[in-house]
Amino acid sequence: MTVSSPIKDIQTINIIKDLYKKKNMIRDLLLFELAINTGANLNDLLNLNVKDVINKHYLVIDGKKSFPLSETIKELISEVVSNRSLTEPLFKTIKNNRLDRTFVFYSFRDICNELGLEKDITVASWRKTFAYHHYEKYKDLSYLQWLFNQTTVDLTMKFIGIRENMNLRYRQGVCL
Repeated sequence: MTVSSPIKDIQTINIIKDLYKKKNMIRDLLLFELAINTGANLNDLLNLNVKDVINKHYLVIDGKKSFPLSETIKELISEVVSNRSLTEPLFKTIKNNRLDRTFVFYSFRDICNELGLEKDITVASWRKTFAYHHYEKYKDLSYLQWLFNQTTVDLTMKFIGIRENMNLRYRQGVCL
């Protein structure tokens, strides 16, 4: 079993988005965008209904965790949910069933294969991608630890593929 890695390169992320657009896979693009921009769990995303996202500024999961929705994501949502009932699944199959993890896994694997991406880029990479870029921008491990329900900072760092000596990082530059 392959251990997944975050997608660290923004250009690679944009190439994946472009291929989804080129193939007119807007539903799958929305799922990818939500995952890499919120860090929400795939199962939580797949369990969303139209009413959970339409005309919203935040995605709320389990009434506890809320994630801001970018204008790009709001536009994708509008495109995906046009003429749909509020009670329908947000991510559904052609037969109107709720999309499942297995389908998402194979669909994303096909995208990665087509682009010649490394085998360690999988659906599990989506949350790690969010975490990696959030860490790079804010250096906020406590938020990520809370978001992913992890017990230690070391576990969170390992999860997102960060190998940094935290002991040295916080001691440099302190001069009182």
